Amino acid sequence: MSEKRKLLQRYMRNLNNLQDELKRKELEKKMKELEMLQAKLARRQEQSGTKCAGGKIKNLRQKKLRKVLGKYMMTLEGFLCELARREARLNGDRGRASESENLPHPRMLEEYTVAFCAVGEDGRELLEAAILARRCAYAPYSNFKVGAAFRAKCGRIYAGCNIENVAFTPGNCAERCALAKGISEGEKKYTAGAVVAYHPDGFTTPCGVCRQFILEFVQNDIPIYIAKAPPPEQENCIPSIPDEAEVLVTSAFHLLPHSFTSFE
Repeated sequence: MSEKRKLLQRYMRNLNNLQDELKRKELEKKMKELEMLQAKLARRQEQSGTKCAGGKIKNLRQKKLRKVLGKYMMTLEGFLCELARREARLNGDRGRASESENLPHPRMLEEYTVAFCAVGEDGRELLEAAILARRCAYAPYSNFKVGAAFRAKCGRIYAGCNIENVAFTPGNCAERCALAKGISEGEKKYTAGAVVAYHPDGFTTPCGVCRQFILEFVQNDIPIYIAKAPPPEQENCIPSIPDEAEVLVTSAFHLLPHSFTSFE
């Protein structure tokens, strides 16, 4: 097995060297093409003469050449970055995960905290729906009630609560309960969500299973509003969330940045 492992390692090193060599050759080729285009553009500028008052070149062909040059420059920058990463990795340098091509980097929404009164109307509506759903929670074993609400792409809100079971595993989280309602009615895409629970020491965010479940029905990043529910002795108070209460505005991608994806 050790001989096979060594052979495999040698093969992988040779493969990486070949890839590096191909990248370098392609880079050299693109550089030559770029130099030719730049020389051609310079000749055309000399022949056509001056630019107009706004700084735009009159000749349409020159505009096309500039577009081509821009594309080549972007390609070259990509090659240079890739070569720099490969060389740094071979030298033992630690690469940043944000620069890896093997990890998806979806565009994330901003994550911040804000007072409840400063949350937009859509967010407040979701939080209030989650509070109402939490009152129906069935949690006789943990006494930890959770409410969640999600807005479908059509605009309708689906809310749910956690449902416990004496056998523990058949129980259901509030987030999946809310989404299951909408999914069972044909809604497969969602634009925002909210989760509320009472814990004296901080916010209650979705569990790992729920985070993956949420991402199954999200195309782009969506905001997730997290707030504290009122303590048990104030559950029926009005308003249920004070204006000065802090709300965590996070997002589906922030909650699970390296989610599991299908092998397509």
